[in-house]
Amino acid sequence: MFGYSSFRPGQELPIMRILSGLSTLVVLPTGMGKSLCYQLPAHLYHQRSRSITLVISPLVSLMDDQTSGLPPCLKAICLHSNMTKTQRENSMEKVRRGEVQVLLMSPEALVGSEPGSGFLPGVPNLPPVAFACIDEAHCLSEWSHNFRPSYLRICKVLRDRLGVRCFLGLTATATLATTRDVAKHLGISQEEEGKIPRFTPIPPNLLLSVSLDRYRDEALISLLQGERFGSLDSIIVYCTRREETTRLAALIRTSLQGIPPHQPTPGPKKNQPKGKKPPLQLVADAYHAGLSPSQRRGVQKNFMRGHLRVVVATVAFGMGLDKANVRGVIHYNMPKNFESYVQEIGRAGRDGEPAWCHLFLDPEGEDLHELRRHIYGDTVDFVTIKKLVQMVFKPCRCLELHQKHQELVKDTEVEDSEMAKLLEEEEEGEKEEEEEDSRTSQPSVQRVCYKHERTIPIQPTVETLDLREEGIETLLCYLELHPRHWLELLHPTYSTCRIRSYGGARQLREAARSSPPIAVFLARERLVGRDHGQSSSLEFNVVSLSDSMGWEVPLVKRSLRQLQWDPRLCRGGKSGILVEFEDLSFHFRAYGDLTARELDFLCDFLHGRVVAREKMALGQLQACFRAFQSVAFQTCDLHPEEEEEERSSQLKALLQDYFEKEPREEEEEEEDEEEAPGDTTPPEQETQIRADIRRFLALRPEENFSGRAVARIFHGIGSPRFPAQVFGRDRRFWRKHLHFDFHRLIRLATQEILATR
Repeated sequence: MFGYSSFRPGQELPIMRILSGLSTLVVLPTGMGKSLCYQLPAHLYHQRSRSITLVISPLVSLMDDQTSGLPPCLKAICLHSNMTKTQRENSMEKVRRGEVQVLLMSPEALVGSEPGSGFLPGVPNLPPVAFACIDEAHCLSEWSHNFRPSYLRICKVLRDRLGVRCFLGLTATATLATTRDVAKHLGISQEEEGKIPRFTPIPPNLLLSVSLDRYRDEALISLLQGERFGSLDSIIVYCTRREETTRLAALIRTSLQGIPPHQPTPGPKKNQPKGKKPPLQLVADAYHAGLSPSQRRGVQKNFMRGHLRVVVATVAFGMGLDKANVRGVIHYNMPKNFESYVQEIGRAGRDGEPAWCHLFLDPEGEDLHELRRHIYGDTVDFVTIKKLVQMVFKPCRCLELHQKHQELVKDTEVEDSEMAKLLEEEEEGEKEEEEEDSRTSQPSVQRVCYKHERTIPIQPTVETLDLREEGIETLLCYLELHPRHWLELLHPTYSTCRIRSYGGARQLREAARSSPPIAVFLARERLVGRDHGQSSSLEFNVVSLSDSMGWEVPLVKRSLRQLQWDPRLCRGGKSGILVEFEDLSFHFRAYGDLTARELDFLCDFLHGRVVAREKMALGQLQACFRAFQSVAFQTCDLHPEEEEEERSSQLKALLQDYFEKEPREEEEEEEDEEEAPGDTTPPEQETQIRADIRRFLALRPEENFSGRAVARIFHGIGSPRFPAQVFGRDRRFWRKHLHFDFHRLIRLATQEILATR
């Protein structure tokens, strides 16, 4: 039924575990058949109990392709944020009727909306869920090369709202540290971690090579015209920057146009129609995230059909690509880490036939500067972290009310000697705890606050902190993952409620009599001296109001929405009350009684994590450079076959060692990393850099720059407040000091900013 006569290595054990109701993680190279690990159990479970399997995939643009590529015995439906409400409702109706066995969902459809919004159906509206499959499961790990905070909520939502207990994680690239972290999230015990199938990340049919060509453009054309790559029809060329893809695609077209390729080597026909091979119509085209969706689809369609020989692309191309006969992958620039390299070369030779992968390594390490930009773009300084901590952990009155209650208890029972003795013992115990806390780096205080529901609006916070939404969410995830669980992330919600009464203040007062939320809000306002008696409109934070009332947020919102149809307020059909919810916000539960010492600890903790991630990424980048340099040829010309195979084996061994070594060894290695080549600049150039900083600040006196913001601009790094689309136009400063050490540049810019104040 599935087209196979036997299992491939690494398939049978995970399938048997899932059929036994045991969560498992599958780490198999690209093209080794990970999909069968969920397809076969999904079919068998549906046959037995008419259940459904959930598949969470981050590739929204390719989910339709995934459904069409399923075996005939499996029927699947997609549910993602690009679908209209009608499409989603039609899809869910098919699910309810039991017409599908697999429901593919994007992470946004699962966790990016509030309950009852139409994306994620409730338990009564779904057939029994057999198990949930999480594709690209390495995104669950905070130690992964591609950590995505939204993925952490997937397991929580599936467990809490759908009662899922069996999980299947699929990934092609995961170190031991990442594997263990993902296994913990999936609920796999340490004893069972040894049953996770792990195979060499590099398929044996790939021949890997690296060269140190000084003139890469000429070397690339020579390689594409040469004996090896000249006979290949399906080739992917990866670049770091979008502009580079467009330039190189044009260069390849002009250089190879009209030059017929060598006779191609025999290959599979999976992605080609039977009969005569279709002629190549296009030589090369560019693909990157800056193109429109229709342009990207056109390039991919031409490549899949065999009408396009070379795709020059950023890493955006190839995710979920189901083309078995890609015969060559060329890296024009060095990838940012081993995981990215393995994923990208894994798109070649999926049919098991020989395929060639070549990487151009700049002998001076120029690519390192470009790749470091992406690392520095995700880092944040201590002051920004402190601002975020103050936003999240706003003080509450729990401690004050608790102390008043304790004083009342003391006053009423002071004559009871036993109680007095007990209180004395408690005070002594608290003193001992405080002394113990002072001896430890992590504060431990007896909590009287049981967390409050809070929100911080996403877009204003992004602008204020000059930090992308993903970066803020990552910091919040670190606080949730901490052993003390400083906060609990909830689904993003619209936090601001605006109520307008077209019947004036009198109608609004009538609404307050029938609406507890409005009545509570008005009462709270009167306590602080604000009277809304003559107001015809109100605006308030609905989450804060819900927390003070002890109600759930959805219940409060439902109560407010019903005002629009309240018959007591209606005048000819709909009432004159308009209720709107705005300002999409981060939503969480957090303590409100943290001490100053605890707040300082959280700032230090978050900053330490940010610095550790930056150090880890820089260490991985340098490790990549050294590994590729150790096996590189001077040029991309043909070399003796035995020598090429030997160096290819050496590189595969280095990659194997990276993915299999213990996490502790990896951390020690990163700590020992030396400064990368090209990071230092002669001190005499500092005067010129300072002059450039002063000139830049003088031209924009209205902007409130930080030292990090100036350093980002001089390195060509865009940010929410200082986007590349605006500041990148001024080539006098944008990327001007890319080769100068980033942190040293921050210090110089900070000194010059302080000198101007």
